[in-house]
Amino acid sequence: MSTASRKSRKNRSGGKRGGNPAGMPAGARAPSRPHGSAAQNPGPAQDDTGRDDTGQDEAQDDTRRPAGNDVSRNRDDSRRESVRLEKSQRGGRRREKVAQARAAEAARARRRQRVIVGSVVVAVLAVAALIGVAVQSNRTESAPVVLPVTATGTDNGITVGRADAPVTVDFYEDFQCPVCEELETALGPGIQQMIGDGRIKAVYHMMSFLGPESVRAANAAAAAAQEGKFKEYHDILYANQPREHSSGYQNGTLTEFGASVGLTSPAFIDAVRDGTYNGYVAKVEDDASRRGVTGTPTVLVNGRQLAPRSLTPQGFTAAVAAAAGTPAPAATG
Repeated sequence: MSTASRKSRKNRSGGKRGGNPAGMPAGARAPSRPHGSAAQNPGPAQDDTGRDDTGQDEAQDDTRRPAGNDVSRNRDDSRRESVRLEKSQRGGRRREKVAQARAAEAARARRRQRVIVGSVVVAVLAVAALIGVAVQSNRTESAPVVLPVTATGTDNGITVGRADAPVTVDFYEDFQCPVCEELETALGPGIQQMIGDGRIKAVYHMMSFLGPESVRAANAAAAAAQEGKFKEYHDILYANQPREHSSGYQNGTLTEFGASVGLTSPAFIDAVRDGTYNGYVAKVEDDASRRGVTGTPTVLVNGRQLAPRSLTPQGFTAAVAAAAGTPAPAATG
């Protein structure tokens, strides 16, 4: 090969390898490629199938991107839930305070109501007591005092027995008094025997401080005394004593008791029904109070009050014997 041929081939080969584009004059510079050209920022790579990997990368970015959003949303939800719970708790506390305030006010209202009701009850009772006193006073002052024929004892007590008996025994009793009934049960036979023997004269002061039942019974007993049957009627009333304050001793029952001892006269029945001796009954009560008698039964032997321990058959017999100046008889049996 000639020298000229080798230079021509070398120049063609050198133009490709030296970076000069073919056909450019020697010494000329190749124009610069714009920024972002394929040489500096190559385009999307293609795999063997020729598909673009950019879509896959963007899909991966899309799957990563919502994770941060979810965290943010969770934080916001947590904050909102906390705020809601705090508001709910504050609301609950407010409702609790309101409920407590209402309960306290209701309690105060109930206390005020009880005080008012209590005051009204006290006032009503006080008025009722005053009315009762006034009625009793008016009844005492207005009812005529009719004395039974046998009311010849101390303070017009009803006398049973011989007038010349050496010992006078005053009995203050109430027909409703359960202790009086016990006394009559224990001493009754001995008292009746002493009256029959002439050793004592019994004077009965039938009191009525236990209520209207006592007043009715005492009035009926005075009516029986007027008929000469006080002691028989006295004994049957105690034998059938009702419970205290049980509305016993009604007039119909009292007339039935009278019939059982022979008291059937219209005078007795009318006196029981009309309260003929109510004024006398009130006088007995007033006289006993002035004498210092404060309860029933009270027993005086020749004016001396017996102690409760002497209100036994032995104690009573000994007191009567001492008052008569004679020793008590020895106990038998």
